[in-house]
Amino acid sequence: MIVVRPTAYRQYTAGRDHFVLVVEKALADFFRIEQGTRHQHHSTVHVEPGRTLADVLRTDVPENADVLVAAADDALLTAPTVEIGPGRTVAAVRMGSGPLALDQTRTLLEALERTDPEEARRRADALSTALATAGGLRIEDPLTGSVADVSFARPTWARTDTGVFTPGSVHLAPTGTLRLATGVTGTTVSGQIAVKGWPIVRARSAGDARRHELYEQLTGLSHYPLVLTVDDGEVTDLKAAAPGSGTAAAALEALFAEHSDHSVVSGVEFGLSTGTQPLPFNTEANSAAAGRGTASLHLVLGELPQTPYQLTLACATSTAKAAGGTEALAGTGTEAGGERPRRRMNRVTSASCGCH
Repeated sequence: MIVVRPTAYRQYTAGRDHFVLVVEKALADFFRIEQGTRHQHHSTVHVEPGRTLADVLRTDVPENADVLVAAADDALLTAPTVEIGPGRTVAAVRMGSGPLALDQTRTLLEALERTDPEEARRRADALSTALATAGGLRIEDPLTGSVADVSFARPTWARTDTGVFTPGSVHLAPTGTLRLATGVTGTTVSGQIAVKGWPIVRARSAGDARRHELYEQLTGLSHYPLVLTVDDGEVTDLKAAAPGSGTAAAALEALFAEHSDHSVVSGVEFGLSTGTQPLPFNTEANSAAAGRGTASLHLVLGELPQTPYQLTLACATSTAKAAGGTEALAGTGTEAGGERPRRRMNRVTSASCGCH
């Protein structure tokens, strides 16, 4: 049984009397709302297959309500602003598939409870202030020796989900991310960037079956790094740093060949949530998770809806610093005390990067 605790979700702002849980009908028996004093009314909407979130909001949800959606169907995870209305605050948790789907959803809701939106906002303010005068970023990875520069006069933010849910839009939970736009005038990315960590794959089309396949092909990055050569914002070469990242390299090469815009770096994303940890499934929580650092670091390839897919690739062994600076702003080196954690050397006889 998954217990939904509206009172524990500090991301919702005060002032609404209704809390509505929206779940697919087949999963309804696995969810229970723990009623608290924050809302006077609590209800659950069981959604039949084929319905959309816009339809549900239009017919089954009061206009002045905090809404939590838990669903695997993409059609229930987003809705036009006009259908949400100015009075509803909607958060959505993307459920996975398979025997672990309920456990994964429980983990995400527990992360939502642990996340302090005010702390995420403070981290966002500090990072955006630092980048406003940074004159650019240098991303360094000591594991592979990769170095890349992100050049800009002033940062342009493409995404600012800094922990608090606001009315009128759907927030994929847990939140706590800032995305620096790189596909804008005056901003360029060049050099080599090492990606390593649990990926995220988003799809333009609802129910796209290939999204799961693509995610599985990229999961080797959770243990093995892949080095991307970027020239003026476009990936021009891939180098697997170990055999374990070869499948990921082949998958990206095939995707780039099918639709070249997937090779365009559309953003550098920072995770700000200390209540969230990277998780071994395809969830937006992987970009929000700050781990033990001030902010995590990710590279975004492609941009929905212009491209069929959007990939968020973690740079878990990299450090981002201001151009010409020495202080770590995101990634490794931002842990408590500012010290880089010691890495254990794995001595192996077969070809490997020793990073797993």
